[in-house]
Amino acid sequence: MTELPFRKIILYKHGVGYFERRGVVQGSRVRLSFPREAMDDVLKSLVVLDLGAGQVLSVDFETPEDRASLLKKGSIHLSDNHSMLDLLRDLRGRAVRCIVQADKGATRTVSGTLVGVDYEQAEPLKRALLSVYLPETRRVEQIALEDLLGLDLLDANVAADLEYFLRAAQSEAERRSATIHLSDDDHDLLVGYIAPAPAWRVSYRLLLETDADGASTVLLQGWGLFDNQLEEDLTQVQLTLVAGMPVSFRYRLYAPHTPERPLIEDEERTVHAPVMYEAPSRKRYAPRAAAFDADSFDADARVFSAPEPSFSAAELANTVQSAASGSERGALFAYEVTHPVSVARGQSAMVPILSASLPCRRELLYNGRKLAEHPVASVRLANATGLTLERGPITVLDDGAYAGEAVIPFTSIGSEVIVAYAVELGIRVSEQPHNERQIKGIQLREDYLLIEEYDTQQTTYTLTNTLPKAASVTLEHNCRSGYTLEMPNPPDERGAEYARWLVPCPADSLTDFTVTEQRLVSRREQIRSITGVQAQQYFKQGLFDAATHKRVKAVLALYHEIEVVQRQLKRLDKEREAIFKHQQQIQANLTPLGREGSEGALRERYVAELTQFEDQLAQLGATQKQHEAQIDTLEQRIQAELKS
Repeated sequence: MTELPFRKIILYKHGVGYFERRGVVQGSRVRLSFPREAMDDVLKSLVVLDLGAGQVLSVDFETPEDRASLLKKGSIHLSDNHSMLDLLRDLRGRAVRCIVQADKGATRTVSGTLVGVDYEQAEPLKRALLSVYLPETRRVEQIALEDLLGLDLLDANVAADLEYFLRAAQSEAERRSATIHLSDDDHDLLVGYIAPAPAWRVSYRLLLETDADGASTVLLQGWGLFDNQLEEDLTQVQLTLVAGMPVSFRYRLYAPHTPERPLIEDEERTVHAPVMYEAPSRKRYAPRAAAFDADSFDADARVFSAPEPSFSAAELANTVQSAASGSERGALFAYEVTHPVSVARGQSAMVPILSASLPCRRELLYNGRKLAEHPVASVRLANATGLTLERGPITVLDDGAYAGEAVIPFTSIGSEVIVAYAVELGIRVSEQPHNERQIKGIQLREDYLLIEEYDTQQTTYTLTNTLPKAASVTLEHNCRSGYTLEMPNPPDERGAEYARWLVPCPADSLTDFTVTEQRLVSRREQIRSITGVQAQQYFKQGLFDAATHKRVKAVLALYHEIEVVQRQLKRLDKEREAIFKHQQQIQANLTPLGREGSEGALRERYVAELTQFEDQLAQLGATQKQHEAQIDTLEQRIQAELKS
């Protein structure tokens, strides 16, 4: 048995790593050990190659059960203190050959069936007696355990059980082993697999410098950080750090799974008493941005002075050289460390993966949603390093002195990155929103008005510069969805959700800058709901011409007539309800009255009143029909006016 050293490691950002072991192997078996939680990934990805003359025959691995469960399955169970006594106990009834110490240094053998072992608790090894049944002589012989020199297991099943126990006893609680079986040759073996691993990290340093002409440059350095949480030291390992996000998941392969199946039970049949039939008779019977223009902006956005530098970008660049080369791997990007790396078990390391000098531009950038009231001092540069920048923290040094910190987002080659590292307290920005609506036009559609109007949203930025020198602030305005920019001039830079303008701010002054956005919205309003005053206003505003205004007034007059008639109909309804109440009261009074004498006279008077009420109801019904006909006529006239 042998173990292969690590030769290559590729670490990713999503919690896995690719590990490659390689070495020359002699023999037919190679044993590797893995953390228990890594077994699903190992079984999902394991690759074994023999680059020599031999062949890979198979790979076996320990079951996922813990050590206690494994040991429980066997017929032999040995303790830590009395393993020999426990073995003799578990061999009861098995065929054995005992090698026993005889007189004067001689030995003898006793073959038979083991009966058991008896011992005293005080001195179990010195006073133990082994009992063996000898079938040829039908005799039980006792052997002192201290005279027992050896024991041959004559039962192959017993030997297999003992080997199973010893293998299971080697199992570690948190680790599992896999054994690679090889042909009987010399092997140049390569084993690769993925397993859970801490995500590698990256941190950057950015050294800003400005020359005598006012041009700014940066030295951008990146360091990759990784951890060795393996169970062995890493010595001279080829290391690769991969940026990006490959698809990865866990899949249960290690734990055995037996799917549930339906249980079908045997049919239960009832035993019946004899069934008797009568004999038949003789008769028979029949079934799913624009680029920033750097040339049009003032490069001098610095508004504070840094301390004297303690070192230069050239000194830093000469001290630390990048130790990695980069390559595209589809949707991923790999930092390949050019020299072998050695890291002790349980240790972490940093390797320089990036060092590049790049042109840049300083600017003050304001966005109230990201930081209210003040702009932030920023450095804008293009990623011309030839390497993809993975997301990570960055420390900014301005002329050798600490200036602030930021986080670099994931940035592909050639893309632009803005590093906002410090708050400029000498400039304050306030925002004042304002909105209004203005009608653009009105169309007549059937019996309603289609009104189009502008929804105007304005944001006024007031920039207060308390610094003793002029500065320029890049205002970043978050654009509203569905709105178009109307004022001021077109933005200097436009993205999908923002627009930017460079606003000059003289020293010790206030500067106002207003951004106007508009969108056209439509709404419907029934003609009958507007008033004559509104119609007159629309006419004065030029939204109605004279002919339209005249016809709208005519339609409104007709609607007014309909309202008058409808009020009359409501009065008729009230009169009818009053008559109904009187009729109900009279009918209640009629019920107990007789037909003779004074009661008869009173009854006749009530009947006359009921007749009078019925005449009034008939007259109200006729008036109602006249009013309804009048409303129909007015509505027809309205429709005719609207169609014309």
